[in-house]
Amino acid sequence: MLRSLVGSEMCIRDRYQRRVRGTPVKMSLSPSPSDLDREGALYMAKLAEQAERYEDMVKYMRRIVELGIKASELSVEERNLLSVGYKNMMSVRRTAWRTVQQYLEKNMADDADAKADKDRQYSLHISQEVFRIIDEVRDEVVAKYVSGMSATDNTDVADIEVLVFFKKMEGDYNRYGAEITEGDDALRAKYKEAAQKAYSDAQECAQKLPSTNPIRLGLALNFSVFHYEICDEKTLASEIAKGAFDCAIDHLDTLGDDEYKDSTLIMQLLKDNLTLWNADNEDDANDLQVEDVE
Repeated sequence: MLRSLVGSEMCIRDRYQRRVRGTPVKMSLSPSPSDLDREGALYMAKLAEQAERYEDMVKYMRRIVELGIKASELSVEERNLLSVGYKNMMSVRRTAWRTVQQYLEKNMADDADAKADKDRQYSLHISQEVFRIIDEVRDEVVAKYVSGMSATDNTDVADIEVLVFFKKMEGDYNRYGAEITEGDDALRAKYKEAAQKAYSDAQECAQKLPSTNPIRLGLALNFSVFHYEICDEKTLASEIAKGAFDCAIDHLDTLGDDEYKDSTLIMQLLKDNLTLWNADNEDDANDLQVEDVE
């Protein structure tokens, strides 16, 4: 026992000394996702969310994906946790990229070439992280639930909703790719086309859902933002948003309390964007803070 304690103490001291000297100590995630069953992975994902450790959250939710749970068997909670984890990972990087771009523009305007060069390098580094997340979402999540072994093979409303959810997710992440590739026409076109296809496929499926369905409304919101911000098709963006809002508002009385709350929240976002987009003042319209949804 004494030898064991001494050995543990020496191991801890060695790790500490290496860290002090600047040698990185790579720590594996514990408990390891691969050791967990579905219930355990779900608990750890929720715990990681509360701790705001979203990379860990995604790793635990990826465990549920790897277990081969069918799309139709995913609970709404599991589906949302998977989305929230990736959304927060991406949000941090999108914000970081915008911040660096602001510094780049300022340094270019001030002819501070050395600083601007560093800004470009750092912006590229952040962009590569964004691209890796996009690839992971597309290949390791969406593909498995839309066309892979875990795809749904039914056509009832619940399964259509799952399909729309993941195709919308694919559209969203490709939209994020298009956002940060303004200086690369070919790469921007690649992400733009991928987003357009994913959103269009989702929209086609979504027509089978009730007009008040929160997933269908969220798709309309994000698809309209895509047309407004990425495609510069402001009229079409307004038409999509208005059409979704008008169609849903006539059927709100058919909803239960929980779905009513979710649907009206997204409808308010649609209305807010329409108000901004249809503003008479051109200067105001150029400084829009458009809103989308997970």
